[in-house]
Amino acid sequence: MSVLGLALEGGGAKGAYHMGVVKAYLEMGHSFGAVVGTSIGAINAAIIAQGDFERGYQMWEHLDARSLFNMSDEEYFLLLNRKLDSSALRHLAARTRELITSRGIDTRKMKHLIASIVDEERLRSAAADFGLVTVSLTDRKPYELYKNNIPPGRLVDYLLASASFPGFQPTVIDNKAYIDGGLYDNCPINMLAHNGYTNVVAVRTRAIGVNRKINYPNITLTTILPSERLGGIMSFNPKSIRRSLDMGYYDAIRLLKGLQGSIYCIDVGSTSEEMCQEMLDSLPDAKVLGIGRMLGMSGLSSRELWRSAIVPKLSGNMRLPADASAMTFIIRLTEMLAAAKGMNKYTIYTFNEWLRAAASGPLRNTSGLDFHHLELCMAAQRILEAIELPD
Repeated sequence: MSVLGLALEGGGAKGAYHMGVVKAYLEMGHSFGAVVGTSIGAINAAIIAQGDFERGYQMWEHLDARSLFNMSDEEYFLLLNRKLDSSALRHLAARTRELITSRGIDTRKMKHLIASIVDEERLRSAAADFGLVTVSLTDRKPYELYKNNIPPGRLVDYLLASASFPGFQPTVIDNKAYIDGGLYDNCPINMLAHNGYTNVVAVRTRAIGVNRKINYPNITLTTILPSERLGGIMSFNPKSIRRSLDMGYYDAIRLLKGLQGSIYCIDVGSTSEEMCQEMLDSLPDAKVLGIGRMLGMSGLSSRELWRSAIVPKLSGNMRLPADASAMTFIIRLTEMLAAAKGMNKYTIYTFNEWLRAAASGPLRNTSGLDFHHLELCMAAQRILEAIELPD
């Protein structure tokens, strides 16, 4: 097994997703030769690199906004709705003196939390390398720093600097003001590749920030993206964090175990494409004609109706290519129905049990569905009820 480099994208509260992904990788026997990150990704990277993943995971389970920031409700609301864009660096650099002297969001609690969980001596002596990205407002330039480049006793300061989001008090180190590294590179894949790591896992959060072009085309890059939208960057609340932890874990497990599905995890086992095609081909004629009537289609035999009208219409609504396999068709159709029924996404289903569960019970959450989505779910319900599953 080759040595992996791990790059963690910034994103505030979305960083819980990183820990779910890493939990899956560690459970599957992987380890990381280097861990780098930006902003919250840098903080998570330090925890992982020093060998304290379990403690870091537990920290996330108990995290909330009030444990991180001294702020009023009004400040918190403004921060929740603040937007970060790539033009901010020039604007902020021009206001360096004002930013240093103004209050901004107090980050002392955040610094205390970092210092309580990141052990500089342990991190420096760990086998795994560690790196972060920050931006100097004073110098108007970015810094990509591995642990050996960070002066002794300053590691926590540089972690805070990497995570000093616009609106926070800038972090001042040796009379220089630093701010969030997401203004330069929110997911430092190049930083790993430049240091010789050719097998890189990048955990993205889809957070706003600068994403730099990858300059090393010969690396093997595995990118793990959230299967659904994560909460906001300041959504430090137990429900949102729990969802991000679970989503990260199951998104990674789906990849590592070769499971099917885009938002669900389906272990198809010995189910083959031929078996799936047989399931669709054996749908009763009366059921096919009934689905056709529901979709406003008639005048064809059941088989012709299925092949030339029903499948193309449903595939189009699901944005599937015309030549999608029978297994892909069934899985995507069932995922749409399962989501509308509110089925648990954070578990692993066998193929048969998943189809049976999706076919049973009433539709839920239909108030937010548009006509085409509702029509699709109703067709999926009828199809799944009629499919004969192998033992």
